[in-house]
Amino acid sequence: MRNPTPFIKRMHAGGMMPIFFHPDEQVCLDLLYSAYEGGVRVIEMVNRGKEAKSIFPKIREAADRMPGLYLGAGTIYHPHEAEEFIDMGAEFIVAPVMNPKLGEYCARVEVPWIPGCGTVSEVFFAQELGSELVKIYPANILTPEFVPAVHAVMPKIEIIPTGGVEPTEKSMKSWFDAGVLCVGMGSQLFRKDLIAKGAFLEIQESVKNAMNIIASLRDNRP
Repeated sequence: MRNPTPFIKRMHAGGMMPIFFHPDEQVCLDLLYSAYEGGVRVIEMVNRGKEAKSIFPKIREAADRMPGLYLGAGTIYHPHEAEEFIDMGAEFIVAPVMNPKLGEYCARVEVPWIPGCGTVSEVFFAQELGSELVKIYPANILTPEFVPAVHAVMPKIEIIPTGGVEPTEKSMKSWFDAGVLCVGMGSQLFRKDLIAKGAFLEIQESVKNAMNIIASLRDNRP
């Protein structure tokens, strides 16, 4: 860890942050359970449908019965959206963009904020606004080579890539070798075909396998 604050320690311990949403409340609950039973302790539910605001409190209730689970809200663009989800129990906020007003709001209410950044300048401005962890997005476009380029000029900022990260050793190794704190995954982990047929045990096994790969990669670091 480059910046071992309480928030960063918790995200590091998580290793992977799955990202999920489905318009069906029960599917969301099943995905949450599958992730938790697979070993996940940090998870982000995204605000990507009109049902999200009614489903999130149910996810919060379920998460409260899962010891050690850290629940955040994602796809948040504006302070008023962050306020709504924080009031419903979001413990951290994730954004696909670097909106300074959102950063200022989260700093004021002392809730961790993970902004989406695609340039070194955006990472710098996020850090100036108090962000300890930035999301590089879309990661498949930026590639792992972007990480050491950022760290060369901002050595303390922590990075999580999302968008295109796959739950395979080859994919995740390239990111951890580059120096990321943890990785974010959505559809690569929660495959639509498995969700459609209700194969939540298979999803759970995929999550468990990914968590084991991350543990192995960290154990084998020089």
